[in-house]
Amino acid sequence: MLLCCCWPLGKCAKVLACFDTLIVAIFAYKSFIILMETMNHNLHWTTVIAFLFFSMFLICEILGTIFIILAAQKKIARYCIPRLVLIAGLTVCSLIVLIFMVTYFAGSAASVNTFLFRVYEYFFNETLEDTEKVELKHELRYYGASFFVLAATFFIYNVFALWLTIKFKQSLNDFEPVPTEPTAPQLAHNPAYAQPPLKSYPNMA
Repeated sequence: MLLCCCWPLGKCAKVLACFDTLIVAIFAYKSFIILMETMNHNLHWTTVIAFLFFSMFLICEILGTIFIILAAQKKIARYCIPRLVLIAGLTVCSLIVLIFMVTYFAGSAASVNTFLFRVYEYFFNETLEDTEKVELKHELRYYGASFFVLAATFFIYNVFALWLTIKFKQSLNDFEPVPTEPTAPQLAHNPAYAQPPLKSYPNMA
């Protein structure tokens, strides 16, 4: 982000797109490794969901990166739209998570913890003891604080990437020549043909 202060807008937009794609590719690869390790034994549906999520996310990132590179090369502003849609969606999602974390630390921790315990018991078919819940409550506060910092950083990064991509789109020349309608065809003219002189009459007066 600091280097973008000195780099051109196009270069910054391409570098950020490639960086995002690299990060998502790492997560997709990790989820694929876990899926392969648990394929024959102890396969859980959450592993499959994680692999599908990161795979689809990686495809979106690759498409956004390809179009942002094409936009820089061909100087076509509308090629920035896929990348803008992706970043806008990530910004909204990170904002929702950030608001949720703020409400968690603002006094809704008890109700949120109860909800999380019920979700865990429902999906994993395990009943948590009271002592386990007390320990998990303390751990959730530490995890929540770390996740809050991560969500805030991710939100700021997405806002910066969105602003940068919008500025890059505005800087591109989106002029496309509009084809004009052909004019009516001219009549054929033979320069060798001379119009006969007008016939003159003597003065009868």
